[in-house]
Amino acid sequence: MPRPAQLSKNQLAQSIIPIFQNFGYEGATLSKLSSATNLSKASLYHHYPKGKEDMGRHALAYTGTRLQKHILNPLKQENALKAITTSMDGIVKFYDDPIPVCLMNSLTVGEGKGLFGAEIRSTVAIWINLLTTAFSKLGLADKHATDQARSLIQSIQGSLIICRLEESAQPLHQTIERIKNSLIKD
Repeated sequence: MPRPAQLSKNQLAQSIIPIFQNFGYEGATLSKLSSATNLSKASLYHHYPKGKEDMGRHALAYTGTRLQKHILNPLKQENALKAITTSMDGIVKFYDDPIPVCLMNSLTVGEGKGLFGAEIRSTVAIWINLLTTAFSKLGLADKHATDQARSLIQSIQGSLIICRLEESAQPLHQTIERIKNSLIKD
């Protein structure tokens, strides 16, 4: 009779995500993933028959659900200013770590790009489109609204790089506050 799982699927995802975030797809070895979950390699294969690729997909799906909840869904509000500011607050909740790291960014390096790149590009395109719609509702012309959406995401992603270098969440928090303040001024 099989032994019951010691970790739920959500707990497994929460255990493996930091490994993929910090080491990328190629650097997330089965040894590191096994250590992070306290499961043997055989047990990991029981949960993820296709191995590391399944684990990466599960980590991305779990993160995608959180991204949808905290960042994308708020952008669907009718009030554009409230939509963007609520989404910015959601980014702080989404990256609620002492040193925030973007899983999507980590999984687009090396072999991970071929495995997960299309899905990640699709998610980013949705994010850009939702932001573009919100900026359009604020009165920006379509091209300018798209440029603003892309610039906002680039600022956030850039701040995440600085967070890693400075080992602090402060750059992200400063960026979010700057974005929110610029919305109020405009």
